[in-house]
Amino acid sequence: MNTVGILAAREYLTRLHSRGFIIGTILGVIGIISLSFISVIGNALGGAFTTSIALVGPDAAVTKSLEKALSQDYKIIVEPYRSHGPELPKALKEQVMLKKYDAALVAYREKNDTLAFAYYPVKSASLEDQQNLRRQLLQPVVASDFSSANAAFAEKAVNFPFSTTDLNPRYKSAAEAGLAQGLVYFLLLLLYISVIMYGVYVAQGVIEEKSNRVMEIMIAAVRPSQLLAGKIGGIGALALTQMLVFAVAAAAMLVIVALSQASKVQSLSTAASAQGQQAMSAIATVPPSTLVYLLVFFLLGFFTYATMFAGVGALASKAEDVQQSNGILIGPIIFAYLLSIFALQDPDKPFLVWTSMVPLISPMLMFTRVATSSVPFWQIAVSIVASLLAIWLFTLLAAKLYRIGVLMYGKPLAPKEIWRALRSPS
Repeated sequence: MNTVGILAAREYLTRLHSRGFIIGTILGVIGIISLSFISVIGNALGGAFTTSIALVGPDAAVTKSLEKALSQDYKIIVEPYRSHGPELPKALKEQVMLKKYDAALVAYREKNDTLAFAYYPVKSASLEDQQNLRRQLLQPVVASDFSSANAAFAEKAVNFPFSTTDLNPRYKSAAEAGLAQGLVYFLLLLLYISVIMYGVYVAQGVIEEKSNRVMEIMIAAVRPSQLLAGKIGGIGALALTQMLVFAVAAAAMLVIVALSQASKVQSLSTAASAQGQQAMSAIATVPPSTLVYLLVFFLLGFFTYATMFAGVGALASKAEDVQQSNGILIGPIIFAYLLSIFALQDPDKPFLVWTSMVPLISPMLMFTRVATSSVPFWQIAVSIVASLLAIWLFTLLAAKLYRIGVLMYGKPLAPKEIWRALRSPS
């Protein structure tokens, strides 16, 4: 094995058995398992966060019609009162003020016998529901206020035909697009955290070796450029190992969820069964190429920032110096992450298209675009080539900084000395 390989293997094995890596990996797997049950948790909590409305109507027929129209979005409790106006019964008002209900809705007949409503919300969230309530009440009002001859015509006009022909080659429905984008967001978040975490690992690794004077021994046997390559290669392999563990855990949970959905299809209601099928369809919508691009852009992002962190770590004398410089290096990653959030909704905006081919930003932003839309291959190629050129340039600069900084202790180098080192021939 060559010198760089030996150094990379040493770096990999040392950190693989470290307590921090083991605990971090276990916590990551637990997080993936927890995310797999987020739909179950969401369904369990859904009832707790559904607005409860006490309903008072003028007669049984209207009350039943209103209950049927509103129960899809709200928890409706029909009260044993009959309304004769917009006033809220005193006993019911006391219950609402005691927050037994989130709101109360009184349906009553006006003098011309038309149906009217008075809404009494007690929580701010319930106040925001009034526009949705008006839409939900439209059909019962039409059925109640129109004569039998005109009711069918009015109801037909309200429920006018509206069809959707999806031209998106990736998604077949809005629900499928939302679920698939959620999966892509999870992968994006994994990419974001991994690039930052392992970039900082590189800088910290250099500082650790400088602080315990191991660097003085190693530099006598190998060249600084070999040390740099070995450290980045070893930590890069460590990052891939952790991502592989996460991928296996995620795949295992997907299989378990799929089997669980299949076993419950017979007992589920039609709506719940459709939701399960949409979830599995969304998972299938994420093609295998997305995982390949995740690996490609992770490597591009890692090596881009790892070389920068290595150079900063070589110039620092203690861990505090690296922490002060992290903000400058992490800034482009945060900017790329924010742009990627926007790209999840509209990945083909011209600004996002062109910035996705800019080094430092492209690993995350181009991955998001590739995962959520059909990106021309030439744009992907430009993004990859530009990142490779940036890695080559940053490697040259980091090697020069590494050469002058690995044995530097005490006072940090002045900017003039750093600039002189960068201008010196390799």
